[in-house]
Amino acid sequence: MSREFGWNRATIDRRGFLLAAAAGSTAMGRLLDEPQVLAASKAGLRSARSKAVRRQRRIIFNNDGDDIWTKGADTVDRFLDVRHRPLLGTQVDTIFYCTTQSFNKFTHATDVAEQFLSRNGSFSNNNLGTFIKQGTDGIRMSADFCRRHSLESFWTLRMNDIHDSSTADFLSQWKQDDPTRIMSSLDAVQQFNDRRRLWSLVDFEHPDVEPRLLAIIQEVLQKYPIDGIELDWLRSPFYFRSHYEGKPVTDKQVGVLTRIHTSIRDLVLEESEKQGRPILLASRVPVTRTLCRRIGIDIDTWLQNDLLDILAISGGYVTVASPVEELITLGHKYGVPVYPCLSQSGLMYRPPRGNGETQEPASWFAAAQNSYTHGADGMYAFNLFPGPYVYPNFQGPDGAQSQIDYVRKILSHMGTEKDLRETDKLYAISDAGNYMPIHYWSKDAEDFSVALPQALNKGKENQLPDLVIPESPRSIAEYNSASLRIDLTGQKDGNLPVVKFNGREVEPASSQIAAGVRRMAFASSIDDVKAGVNSVVIIPSEDGTSAAGADLWLQH
Repeated sequence: MSREFGWNRATIDRRGFLLAAAAGSTAMGRLLDEPQVLAASKAGLRSARSKAVRRQRRIIFNNDGDDIWTKGADTVDRFLDVRHRPLLGTQVDTIFYCTTQSFNKFTHATDVAEQFLSRNGSFSNNNLGTFIKQGTDGIRMSADFCRRHSLESFWTLRMNDIHDSSTADFLSQWKQDDPTRIMSSLDAVQQFNDRRRLWSLVDFEHPDVEPRLLAIIQEVLQKYPIDGIELDWLRSPFYFRSHYEGKPVTDKQVGVLTRIHTSIRDLVLEESEKQGRPILLASRVPVTRTLCRRIGIDIDTWLQNDLLDILAISGGYVTVASPVEELITLGHKYGVPVYPCLSQSGLMYRPPRGNGETQEPASWFAAAQNSYTHGADGMYAFNLFPGPYVYPNFQGPDGAQSQIDYVRKILSHMGTEKDLRETDKLYAISDAGNYMPIHYWSKDAEDFSVALPQALNKGKENQLPDLVIPESPRSIAEYNSASLRIDLTGQKDGNLPVVKFNGREVEPASSQIAAGVRRMAFASSIDDVKAGVNSVVIIPSEDGTSAAGADLWLQH
C-alpha cells in the first residue's frame, strides 16, 4: 500500500474510477474520501506520479531474492520471517525485490521468460516451485507484505547479471539458443583473468535484446501489484561486445542504452495509464557522470528527458569518500530524488584486514553521513541481510539473532541525518582496493584511485588519501573521544613507524596482529579532528610496508 495514497487495487481500477465519475459527484466523493484515487486524466496521473515520487524513502532496502531458497522457508510466513519481518520498526520505507538470476531467468512465476526451478546442489532448498503451486512467488509475497505494512514495493531487474558465468544452473535457454546474443563461451575464456571471464554477458546491440526486455517488464507490470520497477545497470556494467573486449563505449552505443531506457520508460507510462495509477521507474547507475559514460549511460540526457523517477547511485564499495555530490545535485536539478548505495560488500573486513567479518554499524553511519552532507534524499542498502547467511563474526548459538540485531541497528538509524547525529561513527579511508578490483566488473563501476592499499616508502613521509570527516566543527565537538587506527602489512612489531595525524606525531596506545595486518591504535583528541579533510602521514622504518587500512573512531 502506498503510504501517501492508500491504493486498494483489489477494489478499484481505471474502469471503476471512470464509471464512478460517470455516476456523479456523490459516487465520486465516496471514492475520494477513502482515499482510493486513481487518475482518470493524464494531468491527474502526472500529479499522482509527482506525489508518489516525493513520498518518504528514508531507506530503500534491496533484497537480492536469495531468500526464495532458504531452508525451511516454504510457507509465506516462514519466507517473510527471513528478510521482510525483521525490517518492521526500522526506517525502511521501500523494498526493492530482485528475482533476476541471469538474463531471461528469474525466481518469479513467468510465462514470458524462464523460471529458475533448479534444486541441484546448493539450490536443494529452492522453494519457488512450491510457492508457484500455492499461487504465489517472491514478488507477490513481498508486494503483499509491503501493502499490508504501508511500505513501497518495487521489482528489481538486473540488466545484465552474470552469475551464470560461474553457476551453470543460472544459464538461460534463451542465451543457449543463439550464442551470438552473448559475448563468448566458458571454454573460450579459460585462459583469461580479466573481464572476459564474464563470458555470459548479453550484447545489447543484438536485435533480440530490447524486445525481450520489454516483454519481461510488461508481464511483471501487468501481473503484480507493485509501485514501481528498478533497472539495475550496475549488474553488470558491460553492455557491448567491444567494451567487453576492452574498447571504450562509443557515442552510438550510448545511444543504444538511451533508446532502450526510453522504450522501457514509455512502457511503464503506458501501463501506468492503463491501470490508472502511478508506477514509478528507478535506475541504479555508477556514482559519477564519468563512470556512467564509461559503461554507456548518458545520465544527463536520461534526466533531461524525464526517463526516470528515482535515481540510485554507486555500487557501495567506496564508502565514506564516495563522490556522491555530483549526481545528487544533477538529480535535484530535474526534481529526481537521489539515493546513494551502501553495500555490505564494501563494509566488510576482508583479507588482509579480516576474513569476511562485517564492519561495525558505525562504519555505515559514517558513510551515510557523507551522503547526507551532500544532500541525499535517503539511503539505499545493498547486500545488508538479516538472513539466511550468517557472517563469520556472527557464528555460534546466538549468531543468527545477533546478525538480525546488527542489521536492525543500521536500518534504524541510517535513514535521516537527524538520527545519525547521536551515533558513533567510524570514518575511514576506503580499503576497497584490497579486494574489489579482483571482481572483474568493479573497476568500471567504481573509482578506486582514493582507496587503500598504498605501498609506503621507507624513511619518507607517505601521505595517505584524504580521511574525510563530513561534519561541521560544532557536531564534531559533540563527540567525547577520537581514536585513530592504522593497519599495515609487512610491518614487524619491534620497529614501528612514525604516524602523524593532521601534522602532529601520535603515539601508539596498542599494537597487535589482527588477521593479516599489524594493527596500531592511537589515542587522539577531539580537538585534533578537523571538519573536512584530515591528514594521515606514515614514515615506515622498514621496506615492504603497505597501508591496508586507516580509520578514525568518533564516539559519544
